[in-house]
Amino acid sequence: MHLVTSTNKDTVRAEAGAPTGKASLRVRPISMPSPRRVFLAAELALLSAALLASLWDGAAFGSSILIACCALAAYLKALDRSIVRSSKVRFGRDLAEALCWGTGAGVLILHTFPMLGSGTTAALAGLPPAALLPVVLRPVLRQLTDRKKLVESTLIVGNGRLAEKLHHALATSTFAPKPQRSGVLRFPGGLAESGCVTDFSQLPDILQRERISRVILAEEDAQSRTRLAATLVAPRLGGLVVNDAVDYYEQVFGKIWIDALTAEWFVYTRGFRRSQSGVVFKRCFDVLCALLLLAIAAPLLLLIAIAIKLESAGPVLFRQVRVGLNGKTFVIYKFRSMRQDAEFHAGPAWAKDRDERATRIGAWLRRLHIDEIPQALNVLRGEMSFVGPRPERPYFVDRLAQEIPYYNFRHCVKPGITGLAQVRYRYGASVEDAVEKLQYDLYYAKHWSCLFDAGLLLETLALVLTGKGR
Repeated sequence: MHLVTSTNKDTVRAEAGAPTGKASLRVRPISMPSPRRVFLAAELALLSAALLASLWDGAAFGSSILIACCALAAYLKALDRSIVRSSKVRFGRDLAEALCWGTGAGVLILHTFPMLGSGTTAALAGLPPAALLPVVLRPVLRQLTDRKKLVESTLIVGNGRLAEKLHHALATSTFAPKPQRSGVLRFPGGLAESGCVTDFSQLPDILQRERISRVILAEEDAQSRTRLAATLVAPRLGGLVVNDAVDYYEQVFGKIWIDALTAEWFVYTRGFRRSQSGVVFKRCFDVLCALLLLAIAAPLLLLIAIAIKLESAGPVLFRQVRVGLNGKTFVIYKFRSMRQDAEFHAGPAWAKDRDERATRIGAWLRRLHIDEIPQALNVLRGEMSFVGPRPERPYFVDRLAQEIPYYNFRHCVKPGITGLAQVRYRYGASVEDAVEKLQYDLYYAKHWSCLFDAGLLLETLALVLTGKGR
């Protein structure tokens, strides 16, 4: 990846037609692995082999369906990126999740349409190959990526602030690859190296010479963006992929980039859709899950209440005002996990991991997230959903809304007992943490779907069972 930074806005002027002015350009090279096509080709080869085997053995067709479901789940889980970017532990978890989703979908299809295969047991013979392929591909793809055989040449164009932040995020994040290239991309005449003014019209020549396949626009100045758009028309029609910096950041990191957001982005971006049927289905799903949770946990509720009462003075249930859908307040219910005078002296404070204000029983309740079971009552009352942004207190909402742009936009969906920010990020105990959580909350609000909710519930269950939940 090559980072191009426009540093002289005063020299940039958009003209009607082709760009003819000059702008100072600097570069910073980095590579991004892109093994998706190879991964998909291998998955399709495996599926084709299973389909050919079904010509000789009728039971193999069920295996083909199972492999196809696992391949689709691996694609949706972006397992190809996990192979080259993640640690062995993270890759193993991503592979296990893809196999669980794929196997579940395949078994459901075979159970619903038994004429497609000779039985679920026979079809499960296709599971080992579906699991083995990503494991075998892992060292192969990583080797090819290290040798720069599966890298995408990308050019980030923009002014210093956004371009520098995007470059830093890509170079330092554990979810993105580390820089693979060194040296400086040479512009015609070596002008870029000395920071001199370079004609923007030379950009198409640079794209062709360096075999750039993607350009990312990280330019804030409107006139510069117009000039860049005019410059990139011909390459774009020739197959060049052009992305906005916010959209590319969202694609790579799975969250919305707050620093680069504008009001226009919210208006023109896809997503944030709320169909009436989807809202009704989500509500029915929430009610069913809340009733099921209360029914399963009923034997424990009395024992928990007795334990809380015996350890410390105060009510069993903790009530607190929170901000919900469209900024409306409501009273949330939880098992009390802290001392009754936890905020008597210091006032409101963020909850954190291993909070010293928690009681001994409360610390265990918080670690296992049992203290949140009474929130099922809030779900039944329609104030919360099972999945959504975590509801915050009005005190912190007012403070954060003044310091973080677009903070109140997280209230466009119902708050949830669990959510994307809780699964992907740690306890929030600062404004910086609130920014990170907001980026995940906006991503959830933009991409909400029933399948997204189901996946987050499974991830939450895994975190709770391992004691790693937020």
